[in-house]
Amino acid sequence: MKPEVDNRVRATIDLDPDEFRRLGYRAVDLLAEHFAALPQQACRLPVPDELQHELMSQPLPQGSSDPDILLDEVAAKILRYPMGNGSPRFFAWVNSPAAPLGALADLLAAGLNPSVAGGDHAGTYVEHAVLGWIREILGFPAESGAILTSGGSVANLIGLAVMRHVKTGGQVRAAGLGGAGPRLVVYTSTQGHSCIEKDVELLGIGHDNLRRIAVDSDWRMDVSALRGQVAQDRAAGLTPACVAASAGTVNTGAIDPLAEIAALCEAEGLWFHVDAAYG
Repeated sequence: MKPEVDNRVRATIDLDPDEFRRLGYRAVDLLAEHFAALPQQACRLPVPDELQHELMSQPLPQGSSDPDILLDEVAAKILRYPMGNGSPRFFAWVNSPAAPLGALADLLAAGLNPSVAGGDHAGTYVEHAVLGWIREILGFPAESGAILTSGGSVANLIGLAVMRHVKTGGQVRAAGLGGAGPRLVVYTSTQGHSCIEKDVELLGIGHDNLRRIAVDSDWRMDVSALRGQVAQDRAAGLTPACVAASAGTVNTGAIDPLAEIAALCEAEGLWFHVDAAYG
């Protein structure tokens, strides 16, 4: 026998169209009010200590909750204390403001919850179109590969993983870095994003093999210092493999001298990776 399902639980799982519409309108109203208030309210309100504790120490729910009560909670305890990135007075970090149309797009996407790893459904074809647009904007060849990621850190990880594969002749997938030859060395500036270090650790290259190159007075990678470090590592029997340059750093928005670095990479046989997540 199948266990009986509490009607309240069933109601939260299988909303009838009218109830879904009512709750959806209420959620949209909350966001509309939030967006409208942003220019007038404080950029960011610190979360009170007691609310921090309450949010982090919530007991595991043992049953269903009334959706209206949950929306009340969101209005009172979440929307009132944003990060601040939606405010026109937000000048910290690189976090983008929420786009109202983006919120609606997320709603539609969540309603389908598609897996775009493949399959014959519309979501995969939309993703291919978006990737084609990005290739066109960047001037990449039409046949070049592309993928959408969850964010800049994962994008850098994937790009550096491709580099590792190429610079080890593809052997790393079978033999690992221990059997793939000399130690690979990766170069980035002192202003390069912290994910570059995390990525070389995750990829088995190791942060001891990451070189932080000095920057000039405009916070851009010093190409002369880069050239000298590459020569020093090559003389030590290491394998200079990749320069991870920045097209906009988190701290200042500085853009490394990409053309000069590209020329150096071509001359030295280095993989040229550009972290453009700032854009």
